[in-house]
Amino acid sequence: MKRYLPMVLLALGVSCQPKSNQVEVELSQAEKLIYSNCSTCHGLGDEELNSAPNLNTVRKAWLEAFPEENEFIENMASFLGQPKIENSQMPEAIERFGIMPKMGYTDEQTEELARWLYHNKVEEQLQEAINQEKDALELGRSIALATKAALGKQLMTQLKQNGAVNAITFCQTKALPITDSVSTAFGAEVRRISNKPRNELNQADSDEIALLNSWIEELKRGEKPQAVLIEKKDHSVGYYPIFTEEKCMACHGSPNRDVQQKIDELYPKDLAVGYAPNQLRGAFRVQLKKQ
Repeated sequence: MKRYLPMVLLALGVSCQPKSNQVEVELSQAEKLIYSNCSTCHGLGDEELNSAPNLNTVRKAWLEAFPEENEFIENMASFLGQPKIENSQMPEAIERFGIMPKMGYTDEQTEELARWLYHNKVEEQLQEAINQEKDALELGRSIALATKAALGKQLMTQLKQNGAVNAITFCQTKALPITDSVSTAFGAEVRRISNKPRNELNQADSDEIALLNSWIEELKRGEKPQAVLIEKKDHSVGYYPIFTEEKCMACHGSPNRDVQQKIDELYPKDLAVGYAPNQLRGAFRVQLKKQ
């Protein structure tokens, strides 16, 4: 898997260090999430990407709102578990980037993330140590999150500027090219799959439908579906759940007449309506070649 790491680092704006400069450290769960997942959208250190404010800016805003440790951890963990505009401490960032998507973290993970951020600034130096430990499942997760960020930012811009009807046209013409561009950047094969696709190209196969159904059953039991890695002879395939959010409802919940008319026009075999927030929409499928 090492041959993919330079592309991941390049996409995140981080350069590889010579092996002699690598730092051996024992990484906490929070550090792995920060540097493997969160940095995909938020960047590292004081760097800022075009999808979210950098984490040190986030940390500063939340510390100003909740200077006491217990209060900080409780409120940030709650937000990370279920992001809501009214619970955000950064209204200008929400206006610019939109509300962050639900990431599917466990309660333990959100608490650990919040505790770590209370006590630590985000520095770039740990990135190389993280990449030394990153396996196929975590590498695929980073790529899935990069795809989600690229699609989400473009879609939110369309919704804000042009409304839901035009956003459907945008999705038809641009969603697959955006996904393909992420695939190319990371040297992977990335697809979205669903048992209720809008675009027939995203139809899950029988084994994938079985996986999605198992996740749906987990949700019914109050459990949080976890990513799955399937090892093949010459490649690995990671599956990462996609959940519906409030912003999805205009097109995937109960669309109004104009939106439904456009869906019927562009996707006559559409199955992707009738959802409520926080339901399983499908999965990102990330295939990586083995060396």
